[in-house]
Amino acid sequence: MVGGPNFETIAEARLLHRLGVDAVGMSTAPEVVVATHCGLRVFGLSLITNKVVKSYEDKDSVNHEGVLEVGRLRSQTVQQLVTELVSRMEINNNNNTNNAV
Repeated sequence: MVGGPNFETIAEARLLHRLGVDAVGMSTAPEVVVATHCGLRVFGLSLITNKVVKSYEDKDSVNHEGVLEVGRLRSQTVQQLVTELVSRMEINNNNNTNNAV
């Protein structure tokens, strides 16, 4: 997890890569920490919307419009996935365990 909202710099991307990081998010991790602290059970799902640029020579670039476009392109797929997952969940409102799922 990194703070945001911003795209990773090349230096940050290189460091994260060396540390073995496969994906970076800005909000899921702190949201899960707060929800768990409040006694909520959590199921996390994130949509990866861009590839991190790790080289100054890389011709690819990351921009907000590209991230929004990926979100638009994948929105129906994510909606179908979440609908299917929720339909299969066994909901037990009497279970007050403090477990992240």
